[in-house]
Amino acid sequence: MTREVFHERVTLEFQDHVAEVTLVRPREHNGLDWAMIDALLAAQQYLAELEGLRAVVLQGEGESFCAGLDMATIMSRPERLPSLLAPDEHGINPVQRLALGWRDAGVPVIAALQGHVYGGGLQIALAADVRVVHPEARLALLEIVWGIIPDMGISVTGETIRSDVLRELAWTGRKVSAEEAVALGLATRLADDPRRTARDIATAVAARSPRAVAAARELFIRAPAMSERERLALEASLQRGLLGGEEQLEAVAARMAGREPRFT
Repeated sequence: MTREVFHERVTLEFQDHVAEVTLVRPREHNGLDWAMIDALLAAQQYLAELEGLRAVVLQGEGESFCAGLDMATIMSRPERLPSLLAPDEHGINPVQRLALGWRDAGVPVIAALQGHVYGGGLQIALAADVRVVHPEARLALLEIVWGIIPDMGISVTGETIRSDVLRELAWTGRKVSAEEAVALGLATRLADDPRRTARDIATAVAARSPRAVAAARELFIRAPAMSERERLALEASLQRGLLGGEEQLEAVAARMAGREPRFT
């Protein structure tokens, strides 16, 4: 097992093709201070270059996943504030990359949510492919109470959620229960132990053909911006790249032999 620590705020453990990324500021409900921001960005960069990665679990230590920006500590360094909104060569600023940067790993990201999932914490969670939530968790876009808007890529990650739902939550800051979050599309499913369930999902994903998982993920990401004809063409193109390939043949052979597939 490989273990990395970033700015004492984030740990990353990598084993059996699965990386577990843990926010480590439990006494503050993993609130986002400057060190946590730097740590998450560093962890994302590490994942983007990690060979053999097939799935990521994103989780928070302690009672909460992430309570959002620690506004007191963020505002204590006003000289750094302009840097948060400065776009890079891809047009993405550091705040947006806190959420959208998980896509750079190129593999499914499963978030385990408990306790407070507020503001920036919810926006980071929305960037995950799957969100497993504890029944007693509470989720909210609290930016409005600070006189600001959600700006961590939510115009991208929120595309799969009804626009009226996002408007209400962004305008009011209302906290929703885990059960309502699932009903509204903010979360995927409930689990009494979301971290364990997220790991189980990641392990199941890692056991499948990496090329097939990547192709399905590409399809789901790209299709919403396409016409129907373009979507169908993309489906066929991705499928052609899989059929008869080494991993697809191994999947068939393993299934026929009643054994687990072995993907190199």
